[in-house]
Amino acid sequence: MREEAPQGTVELRPHTAASLEPLLRWKNDVEIQWLSDGETRTYTREDVAATLQRWTRPSDDIVHLAINLVGRPEPIGFLHLALIERAHRRCRLGLVIGEKNMWGRGYGRQAATHAVTHAFDVLDLDRITAEVLADNPRSARLLERVGFVREGVMRESVQRDGSRVDELIYGLLRDEWTKRDA
Repeated sequence: MREEAPQGTVELRPHTAASLEPLLRWKNDVEIQWLSDGETRTYTREDVAATLQRWTRPSDDIVHLAINLVGRPEPIGFLHLALIERAHRRCRLGLVIGEKNMWGRGYGRQAATHAVTHAFDVLDLDRITAEVLADNPRSARLLERVGFVREGVMRESVQRDGSRVDELIYGLLRDEWTKRDA
């Protein structure tokens, strides 16, 4: 078992040029693709540069952030708070720890905790959802450890290599978040 990262070792930052190389590596990693959205394809430097450019543009309905170790310039992953709906005060969380040697050490949980805090305290939302492929139990456990509750299953939701994969739907309410330490 890997040693757990000390609390306070992860911070969320806006993406910079330092995100390009790691993002190119992660976007082309078949295992990460398999666990993320099931779509396996090759991304060019131009593809990733265009993605990064989109991610750094201000938007009212999505926040893209790099996951960094405190004091280090190169990210270890990325996340987004997407589909921000102010009228309904909700959004969707997506998160990838791209550096595999960082998997299972609590960095994703710290990043998700920061993102949840941002969604509730800064964006003033009341609900966050997240979707996880059913064959990605590590991500499901991460969400549960942060406080998300499994709400349902989207059966055969993702097409992957000729077969269909279920997605698990998780949700977290502001009231649940504020009561967790009370």
